[in-house]
Order: sequence, then C-alpha cells, then structure tokens
Amino acid sequence: MLQKQLINNKMFSPDIENPIDQILMGSFCKDCNTIYFPQKRVCPNCMHIDRMELRELSKTGKLISFTTSYVGPPGFEPPYAYGWIDLPEGIRLFSLLTDCKPFEEKLRLDMPVEVVMDKIKVDSNGTEIYGYKFKPL
Repeated sequence: MLQKQLINNKMFSPDIENPIDQILMGSFCKDCNTIYFPQKRVCPNCMHIDRMELRELSKTGKLISFTTSYVGPPGFEPPYAYGWIDLPEGIRLFSLLTDCKPFEEKLRLDMPVEVVMDKIKVDSNGTEIYGYKFKPL
C-alpha cells in the first residue's frame, strides 16, 4: 500500500488524519480580526504573539488568473493547469487546478471554483504527496 502524506501540515486541520478528508485551515487574529493562510503563530498585521486561532477557510472561491504548463518538475505529470484563486475571506491562493480538461474549454476568468484534496505528486520514495487543488463548479 502506498504511503500518503500532506504537502504541508500547516495548511490543514490537525484533527484529521486521512489526507483525502482534509480541509484548508488558516489563522485568525483575535486582536485585529485578520485571517491568514497558511497558519501563523504571530499576526503579521499587529505583531501580537499567540493571539491566533485556527479557522476553517471557505471551500469555494473565484479563479482570477490561470495558465497551463506543458513541462513540469520531477513527480508532476504535464500538461496541468494552475492559477490564483480568491477566497471570500480575502485570501489569495496559488493552486493547481483539476478536473478541467480540456483547459481552453473548461477554464475561464472569474469562474467559481471549489477546493478538493488530491494527489499533487509522488516523491522519490514512492510516497503520494497530497495537497489542495481547485476544480471548476
């Protein structure tokens, strides 16, 4: 059985073990009411320490820019699409896009997208690395 691992634990819920079931988690500053992603201990806005609390991020957003790559680094299978997604909380995420082939027909600016957990790549040890991607709604 293949091993599965999250690409970065600070992006997801510490209470969920299965990578497929994960949700995006940010940090909310209780002093200045600002939300950040990925999670932080110190608020970059007001610089207060240990005043951050975990906050689940929205599952949907808006695709504001995208492109397609026909060449990729080791472990990636081109072609693949990626882009910038704006979440309602005011957070802008860079993400791979999935379930969107053919790209030129299924992707458009300002379209609604939804976060999904998916395999990002397989590392040199054969471990499947999971992370977030967005797919068209």
